[in-house]
Amino acid sequence: MKVFLKILLASLIAGVWHQIDNESAGVAIVLFLFVLAVLLMNPVKFQSPEKREEYIQKLRKQKEQKLAIAQKQKEERARLKKEKQDREAQEQKEFHARMKNRS
Repeated sequence: MKVFLKILLASLIAGVWHQIDNESAGVAIVLFLFVLAVLLMNPVKFQSPEKREEYIQKLRKQKEQKLAIAQKQKEERARLKKEKQDREAQEQKEFHARMKNRS
């Protein structure tokens, strides 16, 4: 409904311009499009400092969570790598022990 009223107002303004100056239909069309664009634009809304601070805190918290997850993943990879190395070292020891027992 609001969009229809904005279109109606823009066409009314352009129509009045066309009635004033019959020779410039192109100017009336450009005026219609310009007024319509201005009416359909959304104005910048005021954002309270509290909401802005909440948004900034939310972004910080998300960043901290991502960093914490990345750190945990890094620690998990390091732990798995160490376990693999320990397991391989243990297998080598067992292999050498079996080889000594056979000889």
